[in-house]
Amino acid sequence: MRVRRLAICADDFALSEPVSRGILDLAGQGRLTAIAAMTAGARWPQAWQHLHEIPQGVALGLHLNFVEGDGLADGKPLPGAAWLAARAASFSMPRQALAREIAAQWRAFEDLAGRAPDFVDSHQHVHVLAPLRELVVEAVQRHGGKIVVRNLFPAFGPRNSAAKRLALRLLGAPALARRLGGAGLAGNAAFGGLQDFADVTDIAAHWRAMLDVLPDGALIACHPAKGLEPGDPIGVFRQAEYDWLASSAFAQACRDGGIALIRPGAALTVS
Repeated sequence: MRVRRLAICADDFALSEPVSRGILDLAGQGRLTAIAAMTAGARWPQAWQHLHEIPQGVALGLHLNFVEGDGLADGKPLPGAAWLAARAASFSMPRQALAREIAAQWRAFEDLAGRAPDFVDSHQHVHVLAPLRELVVEAVQRHGGKIVVRNLFPAFGPRNSAAKRLALRLLGAPALARRLGGAGLAGNAAFGGLQDFADVTDIAAHWRAMLDVLPDGALIACHPAKGLEPGDPIGVFRQAEYDWLASSAFAQACRDGGIALIRPGAALTVS
């Protein structure tokens, strides 16, 4: 059986206690290879006190946030994905303000983690937008260019993710992939995880559909939580996804698919 190397990254560490506890638990079980951690918008900042619980070998990255909560650069509410997309379409993105916010969130990560991030991505994947994608590339290059950037093209997923995959493509995911390749920056070869958060009827089947088609070097983003946070609009999905990832059925699906779990890394670059 041909072995496929896949990274599995849990997003939103520090968003809430159930999210962070679920992520730490799955990392301890060996079900994750990467954790994307928030500095801006963190509603349970105590999560950063538990970094020692993350097993050695699990990558820790910066989950840049421009869409939820307050920014770190000026303390004002972050603009949101729809606002950013509209500004990108009208070529009126506030480049300098966004650059300051990236710098503030990056500094906060280094202060909390005591080191630079292993990789960079963004909440709701808005770093596909121009010029946000350029600002992220520039930030990585200023830090030596060895930090992995989440690539979002080509995107794979179950049937219920078709609309999200199309939206990513239209918003700039192919352009981000080209930019990473042109800059010689490391990124995952493909992307999975764009599920319909309202559909929790059979997450196992949706995951199996992804695992069947993802190519070698792909990264799957997941959003697990151990328990429900009041007011979390996708809380039920998070709990269901946690249950799947913690299950023996998930481990068996990986074995059946010849899947080896790896960190996002420089060996797997965007072409």
